[in-house]
Amino acid sequence: MKRTIPLLVTGLFLIVLACNTKKTELVLLGTVHQPISNFNSDSLYNILVKINPDLILFEVDSSFFTPQFTFKKTWDSNENIATVRYMDEFDVDVRPYEFTGRNDHRKKIGSRPTDGLALNLLDSVYRNNGLDSVDEKTYEAFLKVNDTLNSFAFLGARAFNNPRTDKVAQTRQRYQYQDLLQVMERYPIFSNTYFIKNKNDSISYLEGYKRASKFWDIRNTTMAKHILHFASAYRGKRIVVLNGYFHRYYLTTLLEPKQQENGFIIKNFEDY
Repeated sequence: MKRTIPLLVTGLFLIVLACNTKKTELVLLGTVHQPISNFNSDSLYNILVKINPDLILFEVDSSFFTPQFTFKKTWDSNENIATVRYMDEFDVDVRPYEFTGRNDHRKKIGSRPTDGLALNLLDSVYRNNGLDSVDEKTYEAFLKVNDTLNSFAFLGARAFNNPRTDKVAQTRQRYQYQDLLQVMERYPIFSNTYFIKNKNDSISYLEGYKRASKFWDIRNTTMAKHILHFASAYRGKRIVVLNGYFHRYYLTTLLEPKQQENGFIIKNFEDY
């Protein structure tokens, strides 16, 4: 009988120790923002139910939330509809993790809408046979990998939450923000065509595209920093990070090396 108490104390100590050393589970859940075949708000909701997260990180900034972290409004996106439904039915925290003022910032620095305008101009130059043979092949390679990456969206969550798709996304984004930028730098039309930001300011398509390229890195780095903050604040909990699946490779690349140091483990939604 005397041995029972020490054994009981030891058992309780081990249970407490296990609870204190439990790793935070981080699920980088790639999504498609709008409903399409094989993926909609119901699909995402069902995945959330299976994962049963303690925290959902949402790909917006704090301006979308009240001080109590409820959404100020709802909108027609898979993530918003599914998350609001999940919040109504389960006990879960939801927090923003985006670059603060993302859209306003892009307009302020002139990367938006010049990034899209520059791509449209490049497409026009290409279709009018204005690119040399090497640059033509580069642009065609971008179009091909872009179509491939977008096609995964129609195949369901499994198709855009795996290392193969991450690799395609990384290749696609490299083409967009590095290779195509180098192409534009070789043709004066991009530095000589301007977008009028306001009556006192303008920016060339080339400069706007450069700033968009830099902001892609800044945005993902900032999101990863915020995710690390929540991984520490919610230590030992299960966290779902909702992200448009073009981001998943970048976030994975930044966060994977931080797992041991920060006491979390990255898991796939199919692990649940």
